[in-house]
Amino acid sequence: MSKNYFEIVYQGPYKGVNVALPEDIIDKQSSPFITNFTMKNGEIRTRPRQDSNIIPPPPDNRVINILTSFLDANTVTHTVAVTGTGLWQLSANWRKNPKSSKLAWQLIGAYPTPPGPNIPANSSVFVNKFFWTNGGPNLWVWDGITSIGQPNKWVASQSYLSGASIQDSNGNIQVAGNSGISGNAVPVWGNTLGVQTVDSAGYASTTDANIITWTENGKPAPANGFQAAAVVDATNGYTAGAYFLIELNAQLIMLNTVESTGNYPQRVRWSPSGIPTIWDPNVNIGAGFNDELDVPDAITGAFTVGTTGFILRTNGITELTSSGISGENPFAFNHLWASDRGIGNVLPFGYASFGPIGIFISVDDIYNVSLGGFNKIGGAARDAIYQDIAAATYYIIGEIVPYYQNNYIYNNYRLTIPQGINSVTWVYSIEDQYWTREFKSNCVITGIPRWSYTA
Repeated sequence: MSKNYFEIVYQGPYKGVNVALPEDIIDKQSSPFITNFTMKNGEIRTRPRQDSNIIPPPPDNRVINILTSFLDANTVTHTVAVTGTGLWQLSANWRKNPKSSKLAWQLIGAYPTPPGPNIPANSSVFVNKFFWTNGGPNLWVWDGITSIGQPNKWVASQSYLSGASIQDSNGNIQVAGNSGISGNAVPVWGNTLGVQTVDSAGYASTTDANIITWTENGKPAPANGFQAAAVVDATNGYTAGAYFLIELNAQLIMLNTVESTGNYPQRVRWSPSGIPTIWDPNVNIGAGFNDELDVPDAITGAFTVGTTGFILRTNGITELTSSGISGENPFAFNHLWASDRGIGNVLPFGYASFGPIGIFISVDDIYNVSLGGFNKIGGAARDAIYQDIAAATYYIIGEIVPYYQNNYIYNNYRLTIPQGINSVTWVYSIEDQYWTREFKSNCVITGIPRWSYTA
C-alpha cells in the first residue's frame, strides 16, 4: 500500500528573524525565532565558541564599567578595567593564573574622590593616554607609564610630549603646549593663570623647535595612580566630567557634563587642539563650551563619522563639524531635528559606531546613520527587539564588533539587554542586514565592551 508524504525544502539565502507577519505566511528563508545562531553570507551558522579560558574579574568584586585596551607613548599595550574602586590593569601573564583575580589584575589607583554613578563609562584614547568619565565631576586620565601619586616635578633636559603636565616650584600645574626638551636650568615660572613660560635655558637659539612653552593651569586636580584632567575653572578649582566623551578635530569633547557647580545635560565642552589636559578658556582660548539651549531635550550620546560628529539627543540629532575658526568657536552646530518630538536616541548606552556608520535606537525604530543619511534597520525583527527592550532590568549596552578573532570576520552590531540575571543579545549583521537573537543565562553585561588585547 502506497504512503502519501510531502516535503518542504528550505534553501538560502536566509534572512534572520521575522515577526512582522503571521508565522504561517512568512517566507521560508525567515523564522519567527532564531536563537544562538548568527547570519553570515546568507547562511545560518553557529555562533563562535566562547574561550573556556575566561579572564577573571578584578578582585574587588564590583561592577565593571568599561574594559578596553590602549597603546601608550612607549608602544606598550595595556588592557584596563574601570570599576567603582578605580582603575585596574590586566597582567601580561594572566593566563598562568586564569582563575586568580588577585594575580591577574593590578590596581593602578583608587579614586581619590567619589566617582560618578555606577554606570557604563565612556572613554577615549588620545595622544596615547586613556581618558574616561562616567557621570561624575571628573575626567580621568592615565598615560600607562607613570603611577601618579603627586604631580611630577620639572626635570632639566627632559623630553616632554604636548599636553604633558608638571608641578612648578610655586605649586601650580604647568602644561606643555608643544613637544620638546626642557632647558638645562629651572625657568622663572609665571604665577598667573594662563601665563606662558618659555623653557629655553641652555638653547643657543630662541627659535629652536625643541623649546617648550608651558601654560600655567592652576592647582593640581585629584590624583592617585591616575589623575583628573579637566579643571574648567582653575581660579576656583572647579572640575568637570560627563556622561559621554568623543574626540573630533584633535580635540577631546565632553557632552552632558557634570561639574563642580552642577549638572548640565545640554552642555558640550571641548579642550584645545592637541592639549586634552586644559579645559579652562581663561587658560587657553582654544578650550570652551556651548549650551544647546535652543533644543528642548538632553544629550543621550555622541559618536563620530569621519570629520563629522553626531550629538544624539532624546528627540533629535545635532551635527558637529569644524567651523574652520580657531579659538573661541571651533565648532559649528547644526540641528537635524530641534522639535520636542522627533527621531533621537532613547538608550544612552545602546548606540555604537564603527568606521563610516553609527547605529542608535529611537522610539519608533533602530537607525543606521552615515554621511549618506539615515536608514531604518529594525526591519521584520523590530517588534521582537522592542519587546525585549521593554523587559530590561539594567542598562542596555550597544557595540559594533567587526570581528571576533582573525578567522571570524563578522561585522555585527550587538544590542545586549539584561533581564534579571540573564542577558538577551540582538545581533544585526551589517553585511547581510538581518537580525538574530542570542540568550545567555547567569550573565549580565555592565560596561561598554571594546576590543581588548589579552595575549
